[in-house]
Amino acid sequence: MSEALDVNRTTHLISEDEFLALPESVQKTELVCGELVVSPAPNRRHQRVVVRLVHILEAWAETRRPAEIGTAPQDLRLGPDRIVQPDVAVWLGGVDIEATVITRIPDLVVEVISSDRVYDRVTKRLLYGDAGVPEYWVVDPLARRVERFAGPRLNEALRLEGEARLQSRVLPGVALDLAELFER
Repeated sequence: MSEALDVNRTTHLISEDEFLALPESVQKTELVCGELVVSPAPNRRHQRVVVRLVHILEAWAETRRPAEIGTAPQDLRLGPDRIVQPDVAVWLGGVDIEATVITRIPDLVVEVISSDRVYDRVTKRLLYGDAGVPEYWVVDPLARRVERFAGPRLNEALRLEGEARLQSRVLPGVALDLAELFER
């Protein structure tokens, strides 16, 4: 791979091997159908929500071992030339989270919107649905809303906001209190 490859440019397609050979970056860098997708560093609100989600899911997982919780910047391979870094992922039955690239499809993926709503709501939902992820949450801290996508190819949508509680369809006993998640 050429050392002159600029990770901020997506003017040409790169291979999975080229992607994996890129130097570590402080920016979220993903490979989607051969294109690099570079996201800006998340804002404070985004990080606060991710930490709360992980705390809630880790408390749940303590009683459900083996279950593993992973967070970005862990690479997840969804298929050829599709490597993403979900904000939060949960695997029932465990997974080797020490692997450089995880290849087992998670049972739940959560993306917290920071800047690009279309990428998380549309592109990533399609990627996760095609890969067979059974449940996907899109958390919008600014709108104080969570969308749950489930079913075949993630085509069943549920939108919750306000004081609602989100029940996971794949994680038994997980109920997310939106007021608690978004408290300031």
